[in-house]
Amino acid sequence: MKRNEAPAQYKWDFTNLYPTIDDWKKDLKIIVEKLTEIITFKGKLNNKDIFKKYLQLDDEIDLIASKLGQYLHMGDIDTTNLVYQELSGVFANTINELSSQLAFISPELKAIGEETIMGWIKSDSDLQKYEYGYRKFFREAQHILSERDEEILSLVSRSRGAAYDIYDLLAYADKKPAYVNYQGKEQELTQALYSEITEETDPLNDQKLRAETAKLFVQHLTDKKHSFARVYEAILQGSVESVKLRGYKNTLQAALSSDDVTEDIYESLIKYGRETSHLNVRYNKILKKYFKFNKYYASDSRLKLVKNVPSVNKKYSVEEAKNIIRESLKMLGPEYLSQLEIAWSDNRIDYFEDTNKRAGAYSSGGNGVEPIILMNWDNTISSVNTLAHEAGHSVHTLLADANNPRPLSNYPIILAEVASTVNEHLLFDYLYKNAQSDDEKIYLLQNRIEEITGTFFRQIQFADFEWTAHKMVENNEPLDADKLADLFEKISNDFGSSVFDKYEENSKPYGWTRILHFFNSPYYVYKYATCIVASFKLYNDVLNNNPETLINFLKQGGRKEPLLILKDIGIDYTDEKVYDGLINKLTSLIDDLEALLNKKGN
Repeated sequence: MKRNEAPAQYKWDFTNLYPTIDDWKKDLKIIVEKLTEIITFKGKLNNKDIFKKYLQLDDEIDLIASKLGQYLHMGDIDTTNLVYQELSGVFANTINELSSQLAFISPELKAIGEETIMGWIKSDSDLQKYEYGYRKFFREAQHILSERDEEILSLVSRSRGAAYDIYDLLAYADKKPAYVNYQGKEQELTQALYSEITEETDPLNDQKLRAETAKLFVQHLTDKKHSFARVYEAILQGSVESVKLRGYKNTLQAALSSDDVTEDIYESLIKYGRETSHLNVRYNKILKKYFKFNKYYASDSRLKLVKNVPSVNKKYSVEEAKNIIRESLKMLGPEYLSQLEIAWSDNRIDYFEDTNKRAGAYSSGGNGVEPIILMNWDNTISSVNTLAHEAGHSVHTLLADANNPRPLSNYPIILAEVASTVNEHLLFDYLYKNAQSDDEKIYLLQNRIEEITGTFFRQIQFADFEWTAHKMVENNEPLDADKLADLFEKISNDFGSSVFDKYEENSKPYGWTRILHFFNSPYYVYKYATCIVASFKLYNDVLNNNPETLINFLKQGGRKEPLLILKDIGIDYTDEKVYDGLINKLTSLIDDLEALLNKKGN
């Protein structure tokens, strides 16, 4: 189903935020008024009453900005829609015009000093919710520049950030439909059709079709590889310039500092991922053997091991998926389930794909704004899993908002993927327990293994790639499309991709251009890996009849350092044993899959 054919309740409706675009613009004017008032506080923040007024206005601005930003997500439904592109530009330009005049704030607060400000906060109950934020502020204060330098950086921030927008326009807005000859007719190569071809076609007879389809699916990206390389280099250069100006040792230190994650933790994650990636290789060798491939291409790795089983080939409607997820999450209790119903109530989720709709899925919201979800529903079990995952984010947001004052409700990204992956674990258990045949179990095991390896090994591989690319720019090494392709290939091979044969011997892998996070959220992807590790701990707590550990974790929001919140649930990334739960589970799943395939072969 395409988006324009979907029922109204399966599409976003943001009239609860703003009935009209004029209402959106009115709120933008209110932000301008409040920011203008804050500008008058220059040189006066050493007065406690002025300081309190500043915090109040800052909170009010943050809430309105969250609403404005949420509304702009409508642009993801049709990335060619010039209305939302214009609004996004107006929003950014308006804030940028004033932000340079607000550059005095951080240097002035730094000058007032930690002792004075923390004294105000501790002695005033109205201010105590800001204690954690200012503890973080003064921990990072050494990297705050002079007022003039902060003003200069603010003045150029819009132009320096243009590269992020250029990627989105190149990748999505300029995308033209591609067509493939399949089943005797020319068909538009949608995500759903791509999945069908790469997962459901004949293993040996359609090997060329899969390889050619995979190539065609990303052709709009590889055709622009030189542009993407220049955009990516510009983003990295901007990061390197910023950390040099602010006195960080490198881009990695700067990116990790807000979560108090050390470079050693990041480095050990990559090291451990490499050491255990033999599980990735083992799994792919099982597929190669089962399908009797002489040559085994990456485009073959998505093939389903079982077909023509009613329970396996079932197409899931949205409502069927909701019922399955409800059942699978029952053990989390009524409080969780009530929030789940809010998370996917009418018009909160935009389900179905469209030609110029943004790819993938996400949940967005919080800070006082109700969460929403974007999906590209294809009626498969994969979409059911994605809905469970994204709903986990939304429930996390709802519980964090309900149990913390602003700004402590805003949990950091390093905690964000924990709840969503717990949902995936529980959904798998429910489906596996209710499987009606060995073939269905094989199907579920294959999906689960792919989900875990994709979240753990693949994201660590990406983390290694972007860290290395940043270091190349830090060392003044110019980047180009081929260098990045070679780097991506080398690191991919380190994490198990060497098991694949090349379809075109002299081709280069430009797959890095598909990874949105490289462009929009540098040093983000490693958090997927750390979060799934934490989620296995909470998952085991749920299985041991202690769902309150998960619920209490979700209610923590961002009220203190994220690694301390994780330590409260028994997660310590400085201890390599922290990974045992995930690796043991993955090994067990691969063992079970191999045993069932051997049984099937007999």
